[in-house]
Amino acid sequence: MKFLLTSLLLLAFSVPCFGQTEPIRKVTLPLEVQENLELEISEVPDEIKGKVWNRWTSDNFTVLSLNDAQAQYLHKHLELVKVWVFSRWGLYDVPFSAECQLICVDDPELFKKMFKIDSTRVEIHRAPDGSIDRAIIFVLINDAPSHTIPVPLTEVCLAEFAQRYEQDFPWWAYRGMGLMNGALDQIRSSLNEFAPVVEQNENVYFSEGLLNMTKTEYMRLDDDKKRLFDQCAMVFCLMIRQEFGENNFHHFLNKSVSVSGNDALIDVLGFEDNEDFDRTFRRYMVDLARDITAGDTPDSYLQIQEAE
Repeated sequence: MKFLLTSLLLLAFSVPCFGQTEPIRKVTLPLEVQENLELEISEVPDEIKGKVWNRWTSDNFTVLSLNDAQAQYLHKHLELVKVWVFSRWGLYDVPFSAECQLICVDDPELFKKMFKIDSTRVEIHRAPDGSIDRAIIFVLINDAPSHTIPVPLTEVCLAEFAQRYEQDFPWWAYRGMGLMNGALDQIRSSLNEFAPVVEQNENVYFSEGLLNMTKTEYMRLDDDKKRLFDQCAMVFCLMIRQEFGENNFHHFLNKSVSVSGNDALIDVLGFEDNEDFDRTFRRYMVDLARDITAGDTPDSYLQIQEAE
């Protein structure tokens, strides 16, 4: 049984939208880029003005990319990646309510000069009534699309899903599910980095810290604490999904947004309270860290697949 919000049961049975895609056009300094430059147009250096962008639109996306090969790949596959982001977690695909722009730059120095950021960033702009007005993903696309697209795209997908069903996922779900949508080597690398933290019994985020974290609070954290939260959220999602199954993962999400995450630990997963869950979560982290370090965790365990 897929994730459903009971009051909107019938709406969940929507047909996936794969999107009609227009041909790629070559343009210089397109309007979407101009609007997001951290520079005055009069100050744009010639190296930026002279760049030729690959631009195309589909039902859900407007894409601008400086890299020809990656533009061609996204042109063929981006709408399918969107469907995959939802379906591997057993969620129904939903059409985006607003345009999602991907602005893709493959040169880190140029990326920083243009947008004053060092890494990929997602911005979800909302209208006064709270509805999504536009989503923008600034993509540092200096690696394969499988390493650069799914994680940030997941945040937009979950935000659109939440709006469609008039609910929202907690921040741990955005981060944990997003990072578990990364490439397998990215997942292993993150867990290998996390393993010594567990093995040395350093501070980590347990249920209270995970369940109560908001995006606003998360953005105030320093980079090290953000990374630690992300790793704990990944393991949290992995544990619930792989050890309790897809149905319980959906029910846990549903209970978390409709009542509270603390109640979901008790009513859905069967723990007595947060402390009871945290003892199990700690053992799970220790076992996973040991197996990841030893190379004993199979790839299949780290890859979320829709239940049959």
